[in-house]
Amino acid sequence: MASSHGSHAVSTAAPFLSLVVLSFKRFDTTTGPCLQTLADAPSHPRVELILVDNNSDDGAAARCAEAAKSDSRIAFLPQAKNLGFAGGMNAGVEAAHGEWVCLVNSDTLFPRGALESLLATLDAVPAKVAMVGPVTNAAGNGQRLPLPDVPMDRVASIGEAAMRLPTRLITPTYRSDFFCVAVRRSVWQHLNGLDPIFGLGYYEDFDFSLRLAKAGFDQVIAEDVFVAHVGSATFSGMGREQHELMRKNRKLIAARHPDICFEHVRVGNARALRHLIEHARRSGWTTGLRERAAWRYAAMLWDEARSPFKRWRWRWHTRDIRLALVAAGIDPQFPAPSANP
Repeated sequence: MASSHGSHAVSTAAPFLSLVVLSFKRFDTTTGPCLQTLADAPSHPRVELILVDNNSDDGAAARCAEAAKSDSRIAFLPQAKNLGFAGGMNAGVEAAHGEWVCLVNSDTLFPRGALESLLATLDAVPAKVAMVGPVTNAAGNGQRLPLPDVPMDRVASIGEAAMRLPTRLITPTYRSDFFCVAVRRSVWQHLNGLDPIFGLGYYEDFDFSLRLAKAGFDQVIAEDVFVAHVGSATFSGMGREQHELMRKNRKLIAARHPDICFEHVRVGNARALRHLIEHARRSGWTTGLRERAAWRYAAMLWDEARSPFKRWRWRWHTRDIRLALVAAGIDPQFPAPSANP
């Protein structure tokens, strides 16, 4: 393993959560802003921060080293070559000490309160839950709470406001999106981490999700933890190579998991809505549940297929959701940015 330029502060107890931030190029637009939103994390008594750079050749590695030097509590692991998403994260987790490890892609932003909400959720989840993902503005599954036409610099503030109206929900999910995900370190080790066979990236998170489920563990969406996701920053500029990598890895994962289901994001959102409605029927409709239901309802309408037949079929498939929300007096509504960001 590459040497660390930073060192951990002396502590008498192992951290509860290890944040592993993976850097690759474009420090000023990815890793830098991400670390800025996590500036208080190294001083948290239950958290450690591990920064991995995947052999950036544009000066980002040096900027990471500077960040670690300015805060000796950040452990910095520069890699001698680009290990891809799987290899880079595996290297970071290998150096982790926490009961939970949280994989953080560099194109994420933690709104105020997100880290505390994540810690509270991890404290509360049942033992069978081994993986927890936050909600976000951009993802390929039920974790996504879209914000159409909202500029990226306003997304974090909307997420922060949403976390002030808790739902008290953890939602089962078929797979987790690894823009940001927390995994029990013991389960990570049991499954041997991410498989480097997927190269630079794509579908290694899906593969891990399916392997985790087949091993008998649960994965959930933490509805009360919002992490903003810029999206696609890691692979920007690859062009045709990006699409070829996606096709290659999609074939690879389909061969490895013949029963795989490539769900449209709208399916995950509908599943989350049904779970929310059932919870509300048992426990009552709170303000937080109503606001989240309105957001997911708006997403359900926004995500409808363009084909008339597919749209009709989808509306028939989700008629139970619409009837339940109408009965509860909930209208579809995306949250609006505040006047003062």
